[in-house]
Amino acid sequence: MTDRPRRRVRILWTSTAKECLKNLPKKVRAGLLTKADELYECEDPRKVHKPLTGPLAEYYRITYSRYRAIYRVEEETIASGDVLLNITVLFVAAGIRREQSKEDVYRVAQKIVELGLAKIDDEQNQDPEEGS
Repeated sequence: MTDRPRRRVRILWTSTAKECLKNLPKKVRAGLLTKADELYECEDPRKVHKPLTGPLAEYYRITYSRYRAIYRVEEETIASGDVLLNITVLFVAAGIRREQSKEDVYRVAQKIVELGLAKIDDEQNQDPEEGS
């Protein structure tokens, strides 16, 4: 009988995603943050929300009304006696779904990814409600 690995989930927001959140209506922001917090408790953050396709194929979306938060899951297994599975959920964008608009959340997320801005930095350890 094998023991399941212990898991630790970290949720990080890029500075760009935090800026996107700030510009959303308070109710929408609270709804997206609540759904994001649910990722701490789930078995696998990749199986909870819909995976994206095309250039954002390694990303997933959280939906709240017409608004979306786009995230990626990075998994790291550390072997030192116990197996600890580190799952990092990295949010890269949040905004409204507006097809055919330059401000569509999926276009914004794709641009962030293409520019290489979807990276973890020290600033991301802050709560997204705190601001930068």
